[in-house]
Amino acid sequence: MNHRLSRAILCLLLSLGPSLVQAETFRIGAEDDWFPYTAFRNGEIQGMSVDIVRAAFAASNVDIELVPYPYSRCMDTAQRGEIMACFNTLPNKQIASQYLLPKYPLFNDDILLWANSKTAKPMTSLAALAKQSVAVTIGYEYGPEFDSMTSFKRVPVRRDLNGFLMLQRGRVDYAAAYRGTAEALFAERAELKGAFTPVATLTHARVFLSFTRKDPRAADLISHFDQGMQIIHTNGTYQRILDHWRHQSAAD
Repeated sequence: MNHRLSRAILCLLLSLGPSLVQAETFRIGAEDDWFPYTAFRNGEIQGMSVDIVRAAFAASNVDIELVPYPYSRCMDTAQRGEIMACFNTLPNKQIASQYLLPKYPLFNDDILLWANSKTAKPMTSLAALAKQSVAVTIGYEYGPEFDSMTSFKRVPVRRDLNGFLMLQRGRVDYAAAYRGTAEALFAERAELKGAFTPVATLTHARVFLSFTRKDPRAADLISHFDQGMQIIHTNGTYQRILDHWRHQSAAD
């Protein structure tokens, strides 16, 4: 092949860069048990952040395939570059160093410290957790103050439900969980309704889609994601998704 032809092909490929990204289907990991945000239920991945991720990429003409994983495995798989991204993530310094983060968060929610309603008392300082036990979901982040504390015992659980069941049975003193997922659990399981009371706010969380650093296509994909998020924020799609899931949660 002569140099002139090679140069022409190279220029063509460079000019098609964005469209090549859009022509591919990218695999993205979705947490499998964190309803109403993301869960694998009735044979499909569903939830508020699922709808947001799909809408953002659709708005930027990028095809994606969502794959369900337990959260810690999802993040590990993304870190190795076997999938392009994983959600839902609360970034900290370690996350920021291991993954690429977009401009736009998926959503905001409060992470709360829950106590058994029979013994619940407001906690004015997390220092009161000293020598207490707290159920935490494996791989989750709960904010810089809580995550850096060593004065209490963390009891790892596979999912939020397990932590609340341990709290109900007196096997831990507290459970850490997002407001939205906790309220969804209480609505679905009658035995949990009214059993728990939030006693402290651990952090006001901004939850993200985290992209791998191992795949050179990730930077372009983030650009398309942010472009799509800007579009759905502007045209009202983002707010409609939030309203839909809030209405559904209230109906439940």
